[in-house]
Amino acid sequence: MKIMAVIGSPRRGGNTEFLVERVAQGAASCTDIELDTLFVAEHNIGYCAGCLTCTFPPPGAKACPLPDDMPGILERMAACEAFIFGTPNHMRTVSAPLLTFFSRLLPLMEFIPDINAEGRITGGGFTSRLSGRRAAIVVSQGDPVFSSALVHAVLERNLIDLGMTRVGDVISRGNMGPQDVRAKADDLKEAFQLGVNLVTMTGMR
Repeated sequence: MKIMAVIGSPRRGGNTEFLVERVAQGAASCTDIELDTLFVAEHNIGYCAGCLTCTFPPPGAKACPLPDDMPGILERMAACEAFIFGTPNHMRTVSAPLLTFFSRLLPLMEFIPDINAEGRITGGGFTSRLSGRRAAIVVSQGDPVFSSALVHAVLERNLIDLGMTRVGDVISRGNMGPQDVRAKADDLKEAFQLGVNLVTMTGMR
């Protein structure tokens, strides 16, 4: 199974990356996996301008006009069967690199309009190249009490919009230092089990 680990932390070797790796280990304990790790902050990803050229053809080109790394990343994503999305809690939401990344996933979607006899759009719906793919959510936060409701909501809603199937999540708290999670046996066990679920469960929406 080909799995993409999307790491939204701007820092390598930190809590988010370690948790994501643990999820991947859980998946690998059940089946052969090919892991494609994407450190979002290390790529040239421009800001979405909201032109909708990629999503609402015609007359759009079904592609984003921004010249950056996203076309290649989108093709890598389309080749994967499952995903791990990891982010630290930054100001109670997902990291800035990951938020920019999600806004650029629109080319994976297409609006199919309902057109009446007069040629007017009366409705329609979206299709997604990632429809039915499985996904796991990983969040690391510094607060000792839960403060990642918005983080989780942003991730969950984007997965729903992309037609993906969420199999579960792990939210690790109290990680003020960059390697604090390494000493948290319960969180690491939960992350490992999440990886198992990623390759064995049908998931939730």
